[in-house]
Amino acid sequence: MEHHQSSQIPTLSYIENEDHPVFGTLVEQILHLLNSRLVFSDIIIHQNSPLMLRQPKGLVAVTDSPITKEELEEFFDVIEPNWNERIQVRAFDRSIDLHTARIRANCFSFQGKKRLGCVIRRFPKEPVALSELGLWKDEQEFARLNSGLVLIIGDTCQGKSTTIASMIDEINKHRSGHIITIEDPVETLIPQRKCIITQREVGVDGDVESYYLGALDALRERPDVIVIGEIRDAETAQEALALAESGPLVLATLHARSTELGLQKMLRLLGNSEAQAQALAHALRGVLCQALLPSVEGNRYHLATECLTPSPAIMRMLESGDVGGIRAHMNSGRDAGCHTMNASLEQLLASHKVRVEDARNATTDRVSFADMV
Repeated sequence: MEHHQSSQIPTLSYIENEDHPVFGTLVEQILHLLNSRLVFSDIIIHQNSPLMLRQPKGLVAVTDSPITKEELEEFFDVIEPNWNERIQVRAFDRSIDLHTARIRANCFSFQGKKRLGCVIRRFPKEPVALSELGLWKDEQEFARLNSGLVLIIGDTCQGKSTTIASMIDEINKHRSGHIITIEDPVETLIPQRKCIITQREVGVDGDVESYYLGALDALRERPDVIVIGEIRDAETAQEALALAESGPLVLATLHARSTELGLQKMLRLLGNSEAQAQALAHALRGVLCQALLPSVEGNRYHLATECLTPSPAIMRMLESGDVGGIRAHMNSGRDAGCHTMNASLEQLLASHKVRVEDARNATTDRVSFADMV
């Protein structure tokens, strides 16, 4: 959107802005933001509008100065020499090390190719320590598994990639082996510690054309741990399950709002057959569903999670396709290694870290949440 005087998006104060270099190049302005103390998840750039930040409290403009087409073209030249050709077809992603920071830039045109835009997500240079994410102890135990399938579930931009990177690095610190990741694009670079790390990028200019083909390749590359950045289709779901049955630990993400919706989606992708349901029940080692909530102060995010560690009772439900019964079983609190999103939200609310409305938006069980509140 154009940032006219009628815009209701607030602008950072001079103190918050830390003397932002208005007259520097766009790359210099982006680097300043990436290295500042400002809390944000994304930088949003529209031609003829000011730089915008997505903060926990909402969107904020960095300054009143609009970004020109020439400035955006100069930035695109830095991250993709053939950007003009690529952008004619569709938006494109690039993950690069921009001096002191690692970013993913999604570049696009809009308004009939009359304007250019870009959304930049920043990643930590190294994975965040697993103990610092805010995961419960049972969830941290997933990084100590040697085999089977662990699903990391949640909506987009809920920290799933950050969690997987931390789990991978935890494995990397404590045991020897070969870790293969299949990502679109490669986000946080995992340093070599006790493991050898193979991070493969999906895409036309990447290492492999699709998640499915990357998963298919992986088994011949003698893996101990395989990360599938996203299960999007039936072929990838089936290959992820086959890999988990064949020996390695498989960590995979899935877009879904709750544990049972994630499992329903996985079963649907697997064909909803009895044989595949039984295979999933025996291969599944855990499900972690997560959501990021803005703090009451609006200056950070808090992680809320839901955890399922399959017990014999849950395995029987999965085998029979009775995914709906899993929610009631989790609410009963009978199984170790399981807790609901509401249990996590209750802790955050009791310590006054998040607002009730944000917790209500994050819950995976609104009926029980209403009773709890």
